[in-house]
Amino acid sequence: MGKNAASDKEVKPKKNNDLFQKRQMQIIKKATKLFMKKGYAQTSMREISKATGIDIRNLYYFIKSKEDILFLVINMIHKPEIELFEKQSIVSIDDPVEQLRAVIRELIDNGFDYGDEVLLLYRESKSLPKRLLKIILARESQVVTRIEEILQKGMERKVFHCEDTSFTANMIVYQLALRPLRRWNMKKYSKEEVNNLLEKNVMKTVMV
Repeated sequence: MGKNAASDKEVKPKKNNDLFQKRQMQIIKKATKLFMKKGYAQTSMREISKATGIDIRNLYYFIKSKEDILFLVINMIHKPEIELFEKQSIVSIDDPVEQLRAVIRELIDNGFDYGDEVLLLYRESKSLPKRLLKIILARESQVVTRIEEILQKGMERKVFHCEDTSFTANMIVYQLALRPLRRWNMKKYSKEEVNNLLEKNVMKTVMV
């Protein structure tokens, strides 16, 4: 019995190491596919365990609950979006027009990289407990606020015209989720075409 207990400890990586992160990402990706196929509410932890090949007892070492998985999925989208506004290549752009263009291109790319996850955000985030949903909504608002700051700078320099910068920033964030939300009806467009058309349409709404 002592030997088995020691063995169980050995297969569990420490929570701050690469193997733990790798296993957690494996769970997130497999769970995302199940959520997309069956729906979040209809997917059980046992099905996630089977899909990942991780025994259900060990599964709870890597994640706390099904809600925790959904939260981590949505966090995976928000992390690069929030970090985008700290990147030197974005911060260093003084021209608000070019800065907005750069942000738009990056956010569109993010939508391509995390298409399923973005769809889950809009479809299933309501399933999160209020505590976790509050965090998700705050992060979403953070992205909107940073875009609004660029719009305000453009207004001050008289290169943008917006009746309401907050409303416009919200519309831009929603527009940039177009491809993940409507991809079933946009199969004829290449990634480059989607990028160009979205950028053109967004810029058209704010340019003087």
